[in-house]
Amino acid sequence: MSATLQSAPGWETVAHPPSLFRRYTFASYRDTRAFLDRLAALSEETGLYPDLGFGTTYVNVTVRGTGGAPSAEALAFANRAAALVPADAAAN
Repeated sequence: MSATLQSAPGWETVAHPPSLFRRYTFASYRDTRAFLDRLAALSEETGLYPDLGFGTTYVNVTVRGTGGAPSAEALAFANRAAALVPADAAAN
């Protein structure tokens, strides 16, 4: 396991462009929307705005890095984002 994955458990590293990726699935649109709202608040707090793709019951989150690897800020954001997900939501 790479140091990046150890620093952000559950996230995949993507080489080009350097980034972290994770997909979350939820039981309902209400749960999806609540996660998106919490993620928006985290973005406002940190100034980091991930790329998002979402549907009724899923959210794909991509946190872009700079240079050759995700930054320490991106890793911290990924970990904090993961903590926003209710325990009963599935992470893929």
